[in-house]
Amino acid sequence: MSWACITPLAEVLSACPEPATWFSPAEQARWTSFAADRRRQQFMAGRWLARLLLARVRGGQPGDHPLTQLEDGRCLAPPPWQLSISHSDGWVGVAIADGGRLGLDLQLESSTRDWSALAAFAGLQPCPDAACFYRHWTLAEAWLKAHAERIASLTELRGLRWQAAATGPAWQGRVAELHWALVGSAAPCWVTDLLPGSLQPQAAECWSPLSAA
Repeated sequence: MSWACITPLAEVLSACPEPATWFSPAEQARWTSFAADRRRQQFMAGRWLARLLLARVRGGQPGDHPLTQLEDGRCLAPPPWQLSISHSDGWVGVAIADGGRLGLDLQLESSTRDWSALAAFAGLQPCPDAACFYRHWTLAEAWLKAHAERIASLTELRGLRWQAAATGPAWQGRVAELHWALVGSAAPCWVTDLLPGSLQPQAAECWSPLSAA
């Protein structure tokens, strides 16, 4: 089973305690390594939202759920729980699952992004419009996150193709201009009352990965 929450970045930051009181030493080191303030905010918000969601599902307080920060940037929840964090512009999302693979990706549409050129460069299957591009882009990114033991490279991205499937293991949808995709063992249960403004995605489509075309 999996749970997910997508929340405005500003709402997480306003509810987040001083990081020195809950960051692990590895998280503190990673956080201070970012030069850009926006990147530091996103990092902090993702880790705090992860703790909030773990506390909601597992019980206890957010501080009761330490996370393991790896040198490659990935963040792990206490076993056997799986964790995936994503952010895009002013949004941050977290997904957790009690075992199995898990990957979450968010992408906010941008009027300045040349999605057709990016689709061609990434070797995505033909995308007639922006919605199609973001569907396949988020699915690919979520799949790569769920298969962290593989090399997350452009070659991997180019090899991913998708077909509609009644039972997943990927789910993709959008809320206004924000697109999301989750790869896991089950469709996410959306937690919408952790913080103000949390989204309630509707009408997710199910997808299954194919071999490279």
